Amino acid sequence: MKYIIEHMEAGFTEWVILEYSQIIRDIGSENLILTSLPKEITEKEIPKRLLDLGLQWTNKDVSEVIGETNKNSVCLLDPAAESDLVPEDSSNFEYFVFGGILGDHPPRDRTGELREKYGFVGKRLGNLQMTTDTAVR
Repeated sequence: MKYIIEHMEAGFTEWVILEYSQIIRDIGSENLILTSLPKEITEKEIPKRLLDLGLQWTNKDVSEVIGETNKNSVCLLDPAAESDLVPEDSSNFEYFVFGGILGDHPPRDRTGELREKYGFVGKRLGNLQMTTDTAVR
């Protein structure tokens, strides 16, 4: 199982660095890839703390990273999805995609951009907004 964070923030705030660092510690750098960094970003702009933890990252978007993978084997964690994620889903999906989004209140449904763009199967983690590292857990 691989976890993909479609990075949707302008850069790397301290909060984002803390969240991504915790995700890497929880699931291992080999299981996480950060996608959709702006085209002008190079390794020099990636925080050293993340690189030291083995962060895998790319300027490509999630569809380019997964390639010809069956769309039904990709789950978008989406608060607006109609059904909740259940333990059995761990064997139904090869990839879990999260929007790397710092939350707003009220929520602006930025995950909707990913929903519309990719058309992946959506699952909810309940009706509460949560940090990206909490969602991955």
